[in-house]
Amino acid sequence: MSSRIGGNFFTAHYDWLAAGVAVLALAGAVVFFTGAIKEDAEAQTAAAVRRIESRKPDSSGVKPADMEWYTRIVKLAKAPLTMNPVNEKGGSFLASDRRVFCAKAECHAPIPPSAKVCPYCNEPQPEEQAPAVLLDADGDGLPDDWERKYGLSPNDQNDADTDFDGDGFTNAEEFAANTDPTDRNDHPDYLDSVKIALPLRETALPFFLRSYQKIPAGMKLDLFDPKKRNDYGTLGKSYPTLVGQDVGDTGFSVKSFEQKEKKVKIAGGGGAVKTVDVSYAVIVRKSDGKEVNLLVASQGKPKRVPVDVQARILYERGGTKEFIVVPGDTIDLNGTKYSVKEIKRLPNGASVTFEHSTLGKSRTLEALEQ
Repeated sequence: MSSRIGGNFFTAHYDWLAAGVAVLALAGAVVFFTGAIKEDAEAQTAAAVRRIESRKPDSSGVKPADMEWYTRIVKLAKAPLTMNPVNEKGGSFLASDRRVFCAKAECHAPIPPSAKVCPYCNEPQPEEQAPAVLLDADGDGLPDDWERKYGLSPNDQNDADTDFDGDGFTNAEEFAANTDPTDRNDHPDYLDSVKIALPLRETALPFFLRSYQKIPAGMKLDLFDPKKRNDYGTLGKSYPTLVGQDVGDTGFSVKSFEQKEKKVKIAGGGGAVKTVDVSYAVIVRKSDGKEVNLLVASQGKPKRVPVDVQARILYERGGTKEFIVVPGDTIDLNGTKYSVKEIKRLPNGASVTFEHSTLGKSRTLEALEQ
């Protein structure tokens, strides 16, 4: 009875059972073919990439495909870029840490200040030196160690304005110049306090050579000062002077005389010439022996004959002291002597060169017109 019942069940449901078996078979086939297709597609893609990478230019002149960017994209796809975690103990990720430049000029790369060796060129780096701390207990601008060294008091504010050695400079000035405040001969240069007053002055001979005459006693020169009063109280004083004699009380003397003539062309004269007297006397300043050539003025208007250039020097320490100097003069600044070697006109001012009488060192000061 049970056999019949079972037979009747499969007979009664045969069509459903057949349909189920078909569905299972179809699903298995789909799964099989899908895997096969996927493996075949990956294999075909890899083969295509190998063909592209191995392709070489042919005679057609077409360049091979550039795979650089393709390779980069593939790498980025496999390993995307990520940001490093922010170090809470370090600087903000919006601002870089402090950097210094590599000590090697050829490298000059920015490196951390703590680096002992440059990570780029392996050059050893100098160690940072901490600035020295100068103690100044009395706040006078003079470090305590410096004051103790020279016997000053670290607790006395008046030390800065005191001239300990009497050389004209305060202790503060000596400290700034790195000189010894206890040695009169070791101090800043006095010329630092010297100025040149503009404009320069010019000294000239007070007389001119009006004429000359040969007499038995020698050559007699007629020297004439138009600005000096004569014995009658009128302007114009004559100095009849023989060669070798002093020119009155002017401080000058006649050293020598040379009589000369020269031929010059007459303007518009068609080549004609005339004789011009160019005789001259050598005049000597008795104070320093400086010589000046003085031409005879008989053929024209007398000209002012310069002797030298004067400079007005202002020394501004403890008040203002004034000197009028010419080359060869000597000035005394707080016991130190300087000789004036040269006074020079400049396009926009003047310069004066001094020489230290003891050290022999020269220094040139300039003054420019405002």
